[in-house]
Amino acid sequence: MSEHPNAAILRTAYEAMGTGDMPAFVALLDDDIIWHESTPGFVGSYRGRDQTLALLGTILQETGVQMGRVAIHDVLASDDHAVILHETTLTKNGRAYTGQYCDVFHLRNGKLSEHWHLAVDPKADEEFLKS
Repeated sequence: MSEHPNAAILRTAYEAMGTGDMPAFVALLDDDIIWHESTPGFVGSYRGRDQTLALLGTILQETGVQMGRVAIHDVLASDDHAVILHETTLTKNGRAYTGQYCDVFHLRNGKLSEHWHLAVDPKADEEFLKS
C-alpha cells in the first residue's frame, strides 16, 4: 500500500527541515498558513507564511538553539489532515536535548495550511530553553 499524498508532503517538509533545506520547506507552506505555536515564550497563533517564518527564525535567534536531527517515528494522514510523530534534537551552549513532539497539520491543495505544535514534555522543553 502506498503512502497517502498528505503523509508524503509532511514527510518531505520534515526531511527538508532536518537537512536545513529551507527553500524546500517554505515551498510546502500555504501563503495563508495559520501556525499555532506552543513553544514556551512564543505561544500564539501566527498568520501567513511571512509571520510563520519570522516566528521560526525568532525562536532560534532568541533561544540560541540550533536544530539538529529530526527523527520521524510515523506520519498519519487523511484527505484533510496529517500528523507527524517525531523526535527533534536541539543544541544550545554545547548541550543537546531531544524532545518528542506531535505536530498536526491541515492541508489544502498540497500545501500545509494550518499547524498545531504539541510537545510530549513541555516542561522539559521550557527548562532546556531557559538554560
